[in-house]
Amino acid sequence: MAEIRNQLRNDVADIKKKLPNFQPGLAIVQVGGREDSNVYIRMKIKAASDIGIKANHIKLPRSTTESEVFLLHKIIFVNENNK
Repeated sequence: MAEIRNQLRNDVADIKKKLPNFQPGLAIVQVGGREDSNVYIRMKIKAASDIGIKANHIKLPRSTTESEVFLLHKIIFVNENNK
């Protein structure tokens, strides 16, 4: 696992050198707050940080519908691509 993480860290660093304005990222949308999901998400955020990727954790209430999640995705996409 450490070997894979080191390779990913090097790959991300190479991309950032070639494209200095590019910031690779990971967006995690969580509906509800199950503890097993929270543990998994914390591990993914730490792994992303370790290899130089920005992680964004979006927490939504359990009552959030699939349509609301889709709408949120579209809003984030438009915001990120209009910079």
